[in-house]
Amino acid sequence: MKLVHVAAFLCLALLHGCAGDAASWIRDVRAASAEADAAEARGDAAAAARALERITEGEVPEAVAAEDARVVRQDAFARLAQLRLALGDPVAALADVDRGLVLGEREDLFTANLWAMRGRALEAAGRDREAARDYHRALIIHEALLDRALGEGP
Repeated sequence: MKLVHVAAFLCLALLHGCAGDAASWIRDVRAASAEADAAEARGDAAAAARALERITEGEVPEAVAAEDARVVRQDAFARLAQLRLALGDPVAALADVDRGLVLGEREDLFTANLWAMRGRALEAAGRDREAARDYHRALIIHEALLDRALGEGP
């Protein structure tokens, strides 16, 4: 599954005009994300994870809207979980997903990606019934998003 990267947030933040600490945070997030992409491309999952952890663990300036910080960090947690699964560590992947979900759940792609990734981690851990439940949660969100995009939902 191709996960959404922080590009959409970064464009939105730049359109709204960020100054000072917020602009610096955006640059740092963009750099860490690019570093993670490059590390993944060369097969260095450990370096990719370290880059993403800078996003998930780093301080978010007060000037950054909480919702913007949530989506950026949730995307990073989903990417981390995907890396952990590729490394054969579903327990760590599940922990990353849960840390992302604690940031807040919305009916959006970021939350749906976390629920789908949670399902993958549980499935990899042999917990199929729980995995099915979490896949279903992701599916419900995706269905609602599709309905809205087609003008059929609230």
